[in-house]
Amino acid sequence: MNIQNNQIYINEINRLKQTINDLQLKLQKTDKKKIYMNDIMVINFISTDQIVRAGIPCLADDTFAEVEEKLYQIYDEFRNTNNVFLHRGNTILRFKKIRENNIKNNDTIQLIKPE
Repeated sequence: MNIQNNQIYINEINRLKQTINDLQLKLQKTDKKKIYMNDIMVINFISTDQIVRAGIPCLADDTFAEVEEKLYQIYDEFRNTNNVFLHRGNTILRFKKIRENNIKNNDTIQLIKPE
């Protein structure tokens, strides 16, 4: 009886190992681009009223809109306003990539909330 139970457990373990291997292969195939620590940058946001003060991690290939969404996940109350974002005095274009807006690691973005 013990031998039969052991064989059942061994079969189940082997099945689970195969499932894990299959999932790992699937993940490797869908992983289009690896992200390295040096690729990650932080954009600092500050609002004119000083309510928003946050550093948001992102990649240079992210659109500004993607980073803006991360900011709104923290400061949801700013989502319902037509905010303007300035970087070194220039208005940021939301659907351009971070690099296309000439934003670098640790740059500060000013959030201007309309009155």
